Amino acid sequence: MRVLLTTVSLDAERGGGTAERTMHIARHLKALDTNCQVVAIEGGRYAEQLIANSIPVYITGSVRIRFQIPLLNILRLRQLVQQADVIHVLGYWNVLSAAICFLAHHAGKPYALSAAGEFAALEAPRPDQRVFHALLGKRMVAHASSIIAITTLERKQIVRQLGVEPERVTVISNGVEEAPASAEPDRVFPRGHFILFMGRLAPIKGPDLLLEAFAALKRQDPNLRLVFAGSDFGMRAILEKRVHELGLDSRVLFTGFADEHQRWVGYRRATLLAVPSRSEAMSLVALEAGAAGTPVLLTDQCGFNDVQTFGGGRVVTADVEGLRDGLQDMLADGADLVGMGQKLRNFVLASYAWPTVAKQLSEHLSQLRPRR
Repeated sequence: MRVLLTTVSLDAERGGGTAERTMHIARHLKALDTNCQVVAIEGGRYAEQLIANSIPVYITGSVRIRFQIPLLNILRLRQLVQQADVIHVLGYWNVLSAAICFLAHHAGKPYALSAAGEFAALEAPRPDQRVFHALLGKRMVAHASSIIAITTLERKQIVRQLGVEPERVTVISNGVEEAPASAEPDRVFPRGHFILFMGRLAPIKGPDLLLEAFAALKRQDPNLRLVFAGSDFGMRAILEKRVHELGLDSRVLFTGFADEHQRWVGYRRATLLAVPSRSEAMSLVALEAGAAGTPVLLTDQCGFNDVQTFGGGRVVTADVEGLRDGLQDMLADGADLVGMGQKLRNFVLASYAWPTVAKQLSEHLSQLRPRR
C-alpha cells in the first residue's frame, strides 16, 4: 500500500503535536512495510528525521503576508496524489489540505481527513474560518472516504458540528513512544517539587487557568513551583505580568520550547503534569507523561477521562476552581502520586503504544474506497 501523508508543518516547535503525530505515523507505517511519502508546507527537524529514515518528504514552501500562504506546485501535488493508493490528510484550516483533498477526489483516490481537534473552531469561527469552511471545508468533508477522530469525544463533536453520519467517523487515537531510559542534562528543568505545564502558551491550552489555580491553593508550599514549558503563542508576556502581580516570581518558571528529549526529563522530574486545556482533541503530553510514569491532572475537555478511570490522576472542570481543587487533592498528604503514575504508565503503554495505533490506522486506510 502506498500512502501519502499531508500535514502543515514538520517543524518540532511550530508544528506541535500535529507535526509529531505525522512523523510517528510515517515511521511506524514504514515499519509495517507501507510505502509512505509526506508533503508539508514547512520543513524542520521532523522532516530531517523522516528523510534520514528513507521516507520521501516534499516541502512546498510558503510566503507570509498576513497569513501563511503555501507555494503550491499543483502538477507536483497531482503527481504525488496519483502515485498513492490512499491519502491521509492531517489538519483542516489550511490551503494545502484543501488542495490535496480536491486533487484526490478528482483523481478517484480515497482520502481520510483528520482535523486533530481543529473542528472545535467551528463552535465560534472567525470570519476567515467561516469563509474557508463554506467555500472549501464542506467539500473536503463531503468527499472524504473517512473522517478520523482522535477520541470518542471528538467523534461526537464532529457528528454534531458537521452533521455527518456517525459511521463515517472512526476513532484512531494519538500514540506514544515508550520513555527512553537515558536522561538529558539538567539545564532546562529544576530539581525538586514542581507542577509541570507542557504545551503552547495559547488561550486554548489554558495556562492562565492553571496559574490562577496555583495561586489560589489554600495550602501554600513555598517549595512547590510551577513550570511552564512551551513556545509562546501570544501569552507569555501576559502570564509573566500576572505572575509579578501575584508575587510569585520566585515560584513560577518559564523554560520556553522543550524538544522531545527535554520533555522526557521534565516529565520524570515533575511531581505531576497539569493539562488545563479549554479544548483538546486528545492530550499528547498526557500520554507522554503517562509513559514516563508521571500522574496527570487534566480537564474534562481533553477527551482522556480514562486517566481518572484507571487511577492515573484526576479529571476536573476546565476552570480555575476545578483545577485548584484537583491540585489540592493530588498534592494532599497521603496522596499516592507514585502509584498513580505507575497505573497510568501501565494503561498508556498497553493501549496507546505507536505500533498498536499505526497498525490500526494502516488497516483502516487499506479498507477505504473513493467516495462519490
